[in-house]
Amino acid sequence: MKPFKIITYILIFLCFKSCIEPVDFSTVSFDANLVVQARITNELKNHTIELSRTIPIDSVNLSPEKNATVFITDNSGITYNFQETGDGIYTSTTAFSAEANKSYKLNIETSNGQNYSSIEETLPQTSTIGEITTVIEQNEIDDIQELVIKVNSNLSSDSGKYYSYEYDETYEVKTAIWSRKKLLIISAIPPYEFELVDKTEEEDGIGFCYPTNSSNEILLTETLTLGQDQVLGFPIRKIPLSSYIIGRRYSILVKQYVLNQNTFDFYTLLNKFSNPDDIFSQTQVGNIPSNITSDTNPNENYVIGFFEVSSVNTKRIFFNRESVTETIFQNYAPLALCGERQNPEIVDIFGGSPLLDLLQGGGWIYQSPPDVPIPPPNKLYELAPKVCGDCSHLGPVSQPDFWIE
Repeated sequence: MKPFKIITYILIFLCFKSCIEPVDFSTVSFDANLVVQARITNELKNHTIELSRTIPIDSVNLSPEKNATVFITDNSGITYNFQETGDGIYTSTTAFSAEANKSYKLNIETSNGQNYSSIEETLPQTSTIGEITTVIEQNEIDDIQELVIKVNSNLSSDSGKYYSYEYDETYEVKTAIWSRKKLLIISAIPPYEFELVDKTEEEDGIGFCYPTNSSNEILLTETLTLGQDQVLGFPIRKIPLSSYIIGRRYSILVKQYVLNQNTFDFYTLLNKFSNPDDIFSQTQVGNIPSNITSDTNPNENYVIGFFEVSSVNTKRIFFNRESVTETIFQNYAPLALCGERQNPEIVDIFGGSPLLDLLQGGGWIYQSPPDVPIPPPNKLYELAPKVCGDCSHLGPVSQPDFWIE
């Protein structure tokens, strides 16, 4: 964000602050409305639906809707039952897939006897993903270069469709430093005892980790206003070129959803409401229409959320850094930090163990013997910052099943 824009926001905030009385949020009335996150697709699987309640503005704890009865019916008379598999999470008891030429209706009965139902929704036609491309572009706002991942859909004979996209990205990172040994605490009370052992590949890996992140924004586009039904060059992910995320090897699984117009309109409004740049938007979440209403008391029991029926197609790509750029990247751990070392005493003059304190504190791990010809008898181990020698805080140390080199 440009500096003048930040200054403008601050000035406006100060102006408002000087002429508006503070609000005591504890006195604001609050309605615990039902929140529904429900999507079924043409994938044959056990689908999930999440139910919760809106929470006060000063609350930090989520409020899952427990012990509800949830089921979906189709126009052929088939019922798909869901059971609660977690707090507010309901999973279909059998695997099923949404089918063309059928309509589906969501039904919910909450534990307090309130009934809700959706309008009937139908499955849009499937559109397949074509090519996923990468290009380096200049971000003029932040004045950095970015790797932009773009997607094309295959050409369809339809006049146009509504699309949304999600992704799961997985990438390989390498520890800044690596030791084949680890130091175990055998006794944390006097006489302190430690044991130096070999790391195991199954538990500790070999110095590589594989984090996975999922998209957290609403990515929408449409082809109705185009001459043909084909998405071309739609950007779904932008990564700074200097980022360690694309430092070695990277993979992205792109999910392309074809939506009906009701669903597209809902997400368009939701996207506008959630846009952090539109701080003065008059769109409130309560004004976003839902296709789910209360059968018991529709004028008071409002619903936030949507019952979505969409078709999905997925595609995964891999690439190495050298295939997209020759520039260097910044590792996840700063080089200045990774140069630090500690050579603590096993037992100090007060009977404590500085070595034990550092290991139990979680910020340090064994790296090597001290860099001296003959290590002092009481200072046998040199430690390095854990973040530099262990990347497991970022992700698993083993390659995922889908990973290929």
